[in-house]
Amino acid sequence: MTSTAEGFQQLGKSVFGFGQRLIQDISQNGPQVIYYRIRDFDLAVAIREWDMPAVQLSLIMLITVFVGFISMAVLANIRPTPVAPGPGGENRAIGTGSVAQPKEGAPPIPPPTEVISLRVYPIKSCRGFEVDQSRLKKSGLLLDRNWMFVDKADNKFMTIRSDASMTLIDTKIVEGTGEFKGAQMLEISIHGTDGRVAIPAFPSKQWLEANTKLSTVEIWEAETDGYEYGSEINKIFCDYFRKDVALIYKGPTARNIAVNGSVDLYGKETPHMFADVMSLQVASEASIKDLNKHLQARAKQDPTITDLTIERFRPNIIVRGRDSHPWEEDTWKRIRLTTTIPNEEALYKIDLDVVARCARCQVPNVNPDTAEKHAHQPWDELMKFRRVDKGGVAKYKPCFGMLCVPKNEGKIQVGAKLEVLETTDKHLYNTAKFEDL
Repeated sequence: MTSTAEGFQQLGKSVFGFGQRLIQDISQNGPQVIYYRIRDFDLAVAIREWDMPAVQLSLIMLITVFVGFISMAVLANIRPTPVAPGPGGENRAIGTGSVAQPKEGAPPIPPPTEVISLRVYPIKSCRGFEVDQSRLKKSGLLLDRNWMFVDKADNKFMTIRSDASMTLIDTKIVEGTGEFKGAQMLEISIHGTDGRVAIPAFPSKQWLEANTKLSTVEIWEAETDGYEYGSEINKIFCDYFRKDVALIYKGPTARNIAVNGSVDLYGKETPHMFADVMSLQVASEASIKDLNKHLQARAKQDPTITDLTIERFRPNIIVRGRDSHPWEEDTWKRIRLTTTIPNEEALYKIDLDVVARCARCQVPNVNPDTAEKHAHQPWDELMKFRRVDKGGVAKYKPCFGMLCVPKNEGKIQVGAKLEVLETTDKHLYNTAKFEDL
């Protein structure tokens, strides 16, 4: 009679051989081969040679192990191969709208274009700088308009509109030294002078509580809070403006976007920093080129008129656009920015609601390099052909650029693709509800 060990061995060889052949067939022919293998397996023939009393318990145990083994093998063959994070993985920020949505009667959706410049203005009305990459938050680009100056006589905000010399205050990001070693600092300097100070670009709550005081300030006839820096920081600015001023960092209380971004017109509250009315402005290179063509014709009679840079209009995101179709950004309603960052294996898709055209004042008349204000241009020329919005005060002003609200957050870099997802011909400044566009 065959021993228990020998019976166990026979059973194992038989079952294991069957399992091996089954796994090989699965890899070559797919999981469907399981059915045929099980159908053709003659268990009666296999067990005639065994001493059943010797292997009875072993058989039960091995069948249990075998079923578990086969189940794992099948799952391993059916389960998709893992993919590393990246454009096809999970390290991404994806907007809510999935595809372009052409509407009957709406302007045509233009082809995609690309981001050619990103500009950040840390202090309201002061000089900003270009970056190759930044993080776009719902409150705007990182660091944009996080600070402003107030006149201490009334704690009201200061702007280029009333003091063009503000454009000679420069900003840049530098590496910290001493106690700030390893931290990013905002260096503020005055053009053409040695005066400069450096403050933490991303101050902690503890640092602000120890080095500033929380004050109430006024911007556009509305109060908000802000952290006021001390005299050691403000001295060079008081000397420059020849009056008592203070640098203010946005406080914790929400300051919501206004005009077409108000709750009544946009449908919800969206906090931002010290930008005038909206968290983000997008402009087109094709449109500034077209404006310069108009100005070049005027320059034949007035040599003081020169070509303008896009900096005059202080946008955050500049796209290439189509030279053959300037100003087509007037028709945007929803757009998407797609940024691929290979070294991070990351894909960011950020959707923006294009809420309104940007109605302009005469700030673009100020040369940002000299603080000199031209008496007429580009305001006069824009008034001739860019009074394109009949809503609110915009009917009396020209428009340049579009005011946007980010729907989600993520990184953006120069070279990002801009796609228009939806268009409208119903933009009305401070009048039209976004849902009705």
